[in-house]
Amino acid sequence: MGMETEYATLAVDPQALSSEDLPASLFVYEQICEAIRRDQPTAKGLFDSEQMFLASGGAVTFESNPTLHDTPGGLIEIATPEVRSPEELLTCQRSIDQLVADATAESETSFDLRVLKNSSDSYSHIYGCQESYDAEVASGVWLLVYRIFVCLLWMMQVVSLVVSVPLLWCMLAIGWMAQRRRGRANSADFPNSAAEYDASEFAGFTEHDSLHDQPPKTAFDSVPPVVAMFFVTALRVIHLPIVLVLRFVARHIAFRPQRRYLTALLASRLAVCGSGGLDYEGRYRLSSKAMAIDTIADMGSFRGERPVFVYGHWLSHYCAKTFLSLASTRIMFARRQRLQIGLSDSNMADHAEYVKFASVSLVLDMIEAGAVADLPVLKNSVASIHRIASDWNLISSVPTSQGELSALEIQKKYLMAARQFVGETSKQWHGESETVLSRWGSLIDILSAFRRDHTQTRDAIGRIDWMTKKHLIDALGEKSEWTEKKKIDLRYHELSAAGYFQQLIRRLPEAVLVKQQNVDRRRRSPPSGSPAARRGWMIREFTGSDEVFHTDWAYAMIGRGRKRKRVNFDT
Repeated sequence: MGMETEYATLAVDPQALSSEDLPASLFVYEQICEAIRRDQPTAKGLFDSEQMFLASGGAVTFESNPTLHDTPGGLIEIATPEVRSPEELLTCQRSIDQLVADATAESETSFDLRVLKNSSDSYSHIYGCQESYDAEVASGVWLLVYRIFVCLLWMMQVVSLVVSVPLLWCMLAIGWMAQRRRGRANSADFPNSAAEYDASEFAGFTEHDSLHDQPPKTAFDSVPPVVAMFFVTALRVIHLPIVLVLRFVARHIAFRPQRRYLTALLASRLAVCGSGGLDYEGRYRLSSKAMAIDTIADMGSFRGERPVFVYGHWLSHYCAKTFLSLASTRIMFARRQRLQIGLSDSNMADHAEYVKFASVSLVLDMIEAGAVADLPVLKNSVASIHRIASDWNLISSVPTSQGELSALEIQKKYLMAARQFVGETSKQWHGESETVLSRWGSLIDILSAFRRDHTQTRDAIGRIDWMTKKHLIDALGEKSEWTEKKKIDLRYHELSAAGYFQQLIRRLPEAVLVKQQNVDRRRRSPPSGSPAARRGWMIREFTGSDEVFHTDWAYAMIGRGRKRKRVNFDT
């Protein structure tokens, strides 16, 4: 299992500067990455030169539209290494939280930068985190059907590659010509500058340079925006058949039992693990991210959909990474694939974070074991998710296969079924299951007490995010302004000593589940027994060496030309 979390950057601005004077998002990202490189060895991503893999096994990615790189904003996504237990995942997540907070504070800029681990900003932009689990994509006849579609997608991938190559070469040629024209224009503007300046300061390209010496990314970046938009639209049209087939597989074939029996758990756990949020009209929600969900299973990136189950990594494999991953499509035939969940809030509290992915991990075991008879199935899923997310009183009921149930009642049914499943399983396979049940049950007890009496919130402070945040907002009083409440909503998630949750948790050490020495260890070294261990070792081995080294999650490429070798991490 693993987590991907998007962090928002904040420039503390006591001078009320205009947006033009604030640091550009790409500049902030680069400065934070530079601070991370001072903390530990890193390696460039194989498919994205701006992506950075860490010796700890995780990865840092810049989440921003290329046209917005020069504007403030942007999100820094950091993924944990792959782990095999909820306790390890919580430890890795906390190590990443501390890493990005320290790197932001130590970045060499003239601005006071902070980072927020939340799910929505003051403009209602939605982001946050996603969870990934190793799960059976299908079984029996459905596995055969799935593999037939993988064969079809591979053939479509080949066709799209053949059709795309001429377009990309044409786009590359236009970029090179734009570079040369810019270089000549700069030479005309500075005719006497040769003795004083390097021409690369003006254009990055001189007439003595060969076109083929320029990196393709530099050439692509030089293409005029209107022309680039035309080529991007053409490429999207070429890949549209792949998207349509992928969408069919995602909605009707892949992970059928998981989508059927997990959706009610994911919707109802908003009451347990929601981070809370205040909307423009002053209404408090269990989760801002849940309110943006518009479908159950989809790509989540082609048209900006916000699904519960996300297949954007499949879309990236078949489309964006076509040139280097064509031969890697064989991994899509495997029985076990990555199940990615988008209905997930960014949690500050250890208990909520742990129960969030530990409960899903346990229920996935139940689904694969066929212990699903007592699990409710959600009806009218998207509408039910919105209804639950809108009700912090925990009163509303939604239709399920077992009748109208509230979020708390659904959670209790899953917990009861999980306890029965663990009780019937041999102790040698229990792992952390008893800890999961204990912590999960304790949060449900807190919510049950709150449901009976809304003044019973003391035990929730520092353990359930949405209740902790609401407690702080309510402390302002009924006459407080929306801006005052929204300030708490945002700065609750600030990863600095001044962050509201950080200030609160220092007074509640009993609410902290992970030991600092374990967090420090995971900050620099990945857990053993996973692909992250070998990836981290290779990053340490090749960082600073003469060998060209780029990596992705599943494998790394070492060397140049014919001597270039591929090293898989799962062998």
